Amino acid sequence: MTLSEKFKSIAGTQTFILFLVLIALNAYFAFSSEHFFEVGNYFNMLKQSSSLLIAASAATILMMTGNFDLSAGSNLAFSGVLYTMLALSGVPLTIAFVLTLAAGACFGILNSILVTKWDISPFIATLGMMFMGKGFALVICNGQSVRGDLPEAFGTLMNGVVLGIPLPIILAVIGCVFFWIVANKTILGKYAMSIGSNENAALLSGINVNKIVTVLFVVVALMASFAGIMTASRLGAGDPRVYEMFYMDVIVSIMLGGTALTGGRGTIVGTLVAAMIITVIGNGLSMMNVLIFWQTIIKGLILVVAMAINEREKIKSYITRTLKPYAASSR
Repeated sequence: MTLSEKFKSIAGTQTFILFLVLIALNAYFAFSSEHFFEVGNYFNMLKQSSSLLIAASAATILMMTGNFDLSAGSNLAFSGVLYTMLALSGVPLTIAFVLTLAAGACFGILNSILVTKWDISPFIATLGMMFMGKGFALVICNGQSVRGDLPEAFGTLMNGVVLGIPLPIILAVIGCVFFWIVANKTILGKYAMSIGSNENAALLSGINVNKIVTVLFVVVALMASFAGIMTASRLGAGDPRVYEMFYMDVIVSIMLGGTALTGGRGTIVGTLVAAMIITVIGNGLSMMNVLIFWQTIIKGLILVVAMAINEREKIKSYITRTLKPYAASSR
């Protein structure tokens, strides 16, 4: 394949188009707000989106199997509250960190049991867990934000700096690279794509579908729990209501990035570019003093557009698979 052919194949992808949209949005907000195009603001955007980038990267691989987790936002809120309460009670932060991740992993274990053992649809199973997690987060703190005299190291995770680079940005880069490798260079990623493409064929080929789905549900739950710890560290408190936009941002990022809701198609890079589009829109509109209510409407519109694009791609893929054998046989 020549260089021009490679460029044409890349230029026609959804990820490349999203990248151009991201550049255009940056240019628009740079002209609309004098402080947008500053290094400090970009560091701030990357810090704020670090938990989203990590959680969305993990959730992309899960959605490749045709499954998804609506309870990630509630897991984030519950984990943030639990981590803060443990820290306030005098538990060492390292132990509090491990205990919180263990509790967050339970979301993934329960989700996988409901989906793989009880054969409940991912939508119903994770929606139920979303409400339960939301309830648990509110119950353990009586519906109030958890604040107090926290250890000085509590905010290090989100406010620390390594070689002049904020620690959350470094963690986000490590997490995103790790999940890109998992999705593209490991057996787990290949199995996830195979399950989403044709679960019956995957079973017949010897893939332990239930085991793969269980592992991915737990990984997503762990990353959502980790995102909750990062959020609590950034806020300096445990807020049971921080989940409200997180799960929507995750789903929008994944679907806008080109991952099909039914599985079998997906890209980590597309998810990351889409997540940054959402972050840039939120930051830019805030600088223009646009109310957050309008930002919510815009995110809903983006989700509808993402669904429409995915449906178009699914139809195109179906037509290609259907007509290709006939075209080959007529030669």
